[in-house]
Amino acid sequence: MSSPSLTLLNPASVAPSGPFSHGVVIPSGHDIIVTAGQIGTVDAQGTIAESYEAQVAAAIENLGAVLAEYGATPKDIVKLTYYIVDYDLSIRPVHINALTKFLDGHRPGTALIGVAKLGNPRLKFEIEAIAVVKPGTVSAPVVSGLA
Repeated sequence: MSSPSLTLLNPASVAPSGPFSHGVVIPSGHDIIVTAGQIGTVDAQGTIAESYEAQVAAAIENLGAVLAEYGATPKDIVKLTYYIVDYDLSIRPVHINALTKFLDGHRPGTALIGVAKLGNPRLKFEIEAIAVVKPGTVSAPVVSGLA
């Protein structure tokens, strides 16, 4: 799959948002991928990483694997939402550095949501994405339809 030509919206009248954009325009005629929240599991058995740093790294790696299942890359992401338990500004470098490396210069829209807890009390970080790709050959079998 190839990344669409996205239009990033960053008006001069709105304060910069760091390595992210305030808005993204999706060209018509593209497939939209909506991921579930990805968490810091480190294997197919669902083992949860212990530290915040390890959970961030694993969740981002898992997000990349979900995108790759359809042939998408981080550069196809138009929106990221991430949830952080007991968010404190002191931990910002951990997820910002990991996301900046993962996105490799790409600047989708993002939202950080601080939460009291996630679905499992051991979880500290969760991330979900919306991505768009040009229709074409799918790299893996896709199960379609809902029962």
